[in-house]
Parts: sequence; C-alpha cells; structure tokens
Amino acid sequence: MLKKINFMFLILMLLATACSGGQATESSSSGSTAKIDADGHITIEFWYALGGDTGKVVEEMVKQFNESQSEITVNATYQGDYASAMAKVWSAVSAGGLPSVAQIGGAPLLGSTGAVAPITEFLNGSDGIDQNAIRQVFWDYNSAGGVLWTMPFNLSIPVMYYNRDLFTAAGLDPTQPPQTWDELIEMAGKLTVDTNNNGEIDQWGVNTSTDTHYYLSAMFLSNGVQIVSDDESEVLYNNAEAVEMLTLWGNLVNEYKVMPPNQHEEAKSDFLAGKLGILMASSSNVPSMEANASFEVGVAQMPAVNDKPRVFPVGGASLLIFKDESPEIQNAAWTFVKFMTSKESSIYLSTHTGYLPIYTDAAEWPEFVSYIQEHPNRGAPIEGLNNAVAIPEFPALGTSDSSLRRAVASVELNSATPQEALAEAKRAVDATIKEQGTNE
Repeated sequence: MLKKINFMFLILMLLATACSGGQATESSSSGSTAKIDADGHITIEFWYALGGDTGKVVEEMVKQFNESQSEITVNATYQGDYASAMAKVWSAVSAGGLPSVAQIGGAPLLGSTGAVAPITEFLNGSDGIDQNAIRQVFWDYNSAGGVLWTMPFNLSIPVMYYNRDLFTAAGLDPTQPPQTWDELIEMAGKLTVDTNNNGEIDQWGVNTSTDTHYYLSAMFLSNGVQIVSDDESEVLYNNAEAVEMLTLWGNLVNEYKVMPPNQHEEAKSDFLAGKLGILMASSSNVPSMEANASFEVGVAQMPAVNDKPRVFPVGGASLLIFKDESPEIQNAAWTFVKFMTSKESSIYLSTHTGYLPIYTDAAEWPEFVSYIQEHPNRGAPIEGLNNAVAIPEFPALGTSDSSLRRAVASVELNSATPQEALAEAKRAVDATIKEQGTNE
C-alpha cells in the first residue's frame, strides 16, 4: 500500500508541471462504465485533460468518430488538467469506474498498476497499424519499464518565440533569430531596455515559461548530458556539462542581466504585452501566441550549444486503454483510439492546435505542406522533431522536474551555486528512487 501511495504522489508531482496542458475549466466526472445494449451497440467513456480551445478540438474529433459509424458511441468528459485527471484516474483504479480510454500526461507510468492494456496488444493484432509510420521518439515517450503502454496523441517540443517588431527596433534582423546561446546573449542584450529612462528595466531580452526544468533539460541534452542512468537507478545531471548549462542560465540573470530573476510566471504575459523579446515555451502555444499578440511573432528552434547538435525533449500526453473483461469493449476502445490517431485525425489535431503530427512523413503530406506554407511558424517545431528525444518515463521523473525547477530558482536568486543546486537536486531525486526500490 505504501508503494502505491508514494507512486501516486510521484505521478501527481510530474503531472502538476506537465508540458502542453490545456486551460483550466470546470471539471466533471461521469462515473459511467462501458456497456453493450441488447442490440450489440457499445457505449464507452473517454476522459480527457485538455481544456479551452484545444479541448473543443478534442470534442469535435470525438463527434467526428461518433458520426463516422453506428456501432460505438463515445461519451467524452473533461477531467481537469493533467494532475486533476490523473488523480481521478488513480481513484478509479482503486475504487472502480474507470473509463475505457483516457488522454493524460505521464500515462505510461500507469502501466505498473495492472489496470492498463499494453497498446502492443492492439498494434500487433489483426486490426493493428504499421508502427513504423509513427516516429520512434513518440513510441519511446509512450514506454515505461521496457513496455510500450500507450498511444502517442498530443505532443510538443520546446521552441523559441521572438517579437519580430522588437528585433527590428533593436536593429536586429527579424528573419535571423539566434542560432546559438552566444548569439542569444548578444541579441538579448540589445533587446533589454529601460524604455522610459527611470533606471529600471521594463523590456527584457529573454525569459522562459514556468516549466523551467523543460528548457534546462533541453540545454542539458544539447550539451551531451544524460538525464537518468540506463538502469534508472540515479540521475546524472551533476556533471561538468550540466553545471555548464545551469551556469549559463544563471549568467543570463546575474552577469548579462538580460533575464529577470525568478519571474517566469509573468513571462508569457510579458511577451504578449510586448515587454519581452524572446520567450522559451512549448510549441503547443504557437496558435495562441499568434492570435493574442499585437505584433508579428517569430518561432525558431531553441539555440544550440556552440556547434553541437540541438536536442529537444518531447512533452505532451497520450491515449491509454484500460483493461476490460469484454473483448468487444476492448476492441471498441481500440477502434476509437485508432481513429483519434489516424492520419486524418493527426492532420486535424495539428492544424487546429499547436500539437505536432505523430507520423514520420507528415511534413511531406500535401495537406501539411500547404498548411505550413500558410503558417510558416509551424515549420520550426516540425523540423525540430528530427532532433527530438524522449526522456525516460521513470517513476521519479516528477521529483526530478521539481528539483530542477528549485535548482534554477536558487541559481537565479544567487542562493546557491550551480554545482550546489544540482548536487541537491541529484540528492533529492536519488533518494526518491531509492525509496521506491525499498517499498517494492
């Protein structure tokens, strides 16, 4: 029992900061279970965790499925953000009343509960799909403990947004965003301005969204840092390469003074208000950034570390199928998941939200080629998928993310050196890993 409590706590820590979540709206819980009526018609429940405009897109996709055939009806219910949805799923794992399908962040970690049907049972069946058609990095992201548990759905990578108007005003070429961190430091210096000459900076050069661990992880990976050991017994980001990246982060605040200290909550609103030149955020935000900015938004890949290849961690959520004693219900759940992740659905989701297409050759599809021509800011994230990786979904990943956020804050506020901050992060995460092993 103690292991289950600790495992749930770790999952909720992970999901509290999961990337690419929807906006919070009123949550509801159906409490329904799948059923087959006397005529053989199947009704299944689908819980999802995307709100706002993105949630409306998901609802439309469910509607399209229901109208495409007459054998299955899917009832879709919004369950709150990733953390709220996971808490409700976990409660249902213990008390009963699970949906047939759920869309949730950190989904592969639920595999160890015994309640999830591995997606390979359906992929490899008579009604399966060609796994090679979907990018391998997305399969990696949906695996845990060596098992492929869940289906790729709404996925993203970190990108760099920039204000083209501020670039022009600063004498920078808006068609040439920074390609390396050295270039970013130089450009951010020109974008950092005391606009009213009162002795206080009111236009900053660069900042990141609140999920600072996400962007630091991208920097780690781009500098050759492995996040966790192959056997997942310890995290590995207290080496010289990791310290170099957190030192660079701290220098943006304390040496170059182009990023405000510990003000990530305000970063997106500052960017949209024209008070920030460059913002690191999820690629899922592209449509909302463009819609809500009063200036021309540019989107580019995050900077490289010198001449090293860029590497971007995947974020987002997955579809999972819960076990059911009825083969008919299980097959109905797979029919729905297969529809939601089909080529046509992938195009619909990607062109109506900021999420990325899951198919390997999506960038070559005529529909997508024309879409990118009309929406050029979508090109950089899709190209970035060629350098995307999946950080292993190990049970202490939530502790790792929160520990890295604390490390960033302590360095920005000069309360710890990068070496001290990462040593403390490693200590906390390794202790959690050890505790998990003890409670098995």
